[in-house]
Amino acid sequence: MSDLPRPFLAFVSSPTRPLGAALPALASAPVTSPWTPAAQPAAQPAAPGPDEIAMIRRDARDAGRTEGLAETAALRARLTALVDQLNAARAALVPPAAASIAEIATCVIETWLGATDRTAMFAPLIRGYLAQAGDQPATVRVHPGDAAAIAAAIGDAPLAVTADAALAPGALEIRGATLELIHDWNARIAELRTAIAAALTGGAA
Repeated sequence: MSDLPRPFLAFVSSPTRPLGAALPALASAPVTSPWTPAAQPAAQPAAPGPDEIAMIRRDARDAGRTEGLAETAALRARLTALVDQLNAARAALVPPAAASIAEIATCVIETWLGATDRTAMFAPLIRGYLAQAGDQPATVRVHPGDAAAIAAAIGDAPLAVTADAALAPGALEIRGATLELIHDWNARIAELRTAIAAALTGGAA
């Protein structure tokens, strides 16, 4: 081995491990100086002006109205479809049932008319005519089978009874100088049957 002295830097230039790996890493504050430019703050968006705010409100209001109208139209369409379905179901079920109910009701009335006293059956008609005609004389035409019942219902009123076989049982015609009354129980029962069915079906009968 040579005994000659070696320069100091010769030992430093060849370390056993890198100097950077041997030293700990320390965080340091950024270097500043009076000549370093100051950091500029981030630009803030400008606040909307009154006109812009009014426009935003108007746009939001219009968008809300449009959305509400669309939802209302959709609900109305669904409701219309449901109503149409109900009407279709009602049209399929109600008329037959209404016709049966009307037939039963009029059968009950016909049974009552056949069993009730004929005088009691004609009395309301006679009273109604006399309430309007007063003491004016008139002629009453009825079926021969109803003549006695009509006479009993007339009593002392100035109404002359004439039997007419051309009239159906239960039919009644009263004619005076200024007023007349024509009534037929059979025709009225048919009209009543139609009216009951129409009432139950909402006028569809």
